Amino acid sequence: MTRVTATVDDQGRLMLPEAFARTLQAGQQLTIEVDPPPLDLDAAHPLYAFIGTLPRLESDSRTHYRRERGHEE
Repeated sequence: MTRVTATVDDQGRLMLPEAFARTLQAGQQLTIEVDPPPLDLDAAHPLYAFIGTLPRLESDSRTHYRRERGHEE
């Protein structure tokens, strides 16, 4: 196995060292394993922003969804 250090440029493209890139053939695929950065729960996240726009339920979620399914208590 060969270990290669690649760099990500300002536009998010993966840049391989030029000497290594010349050894690759057109259409050849590489498998790159990376550990994703930790999720920053304090940062603005589209899902959290969407959830924040939803109206509050009039009752607890269990009762609300029982009513939605037609199971009145």
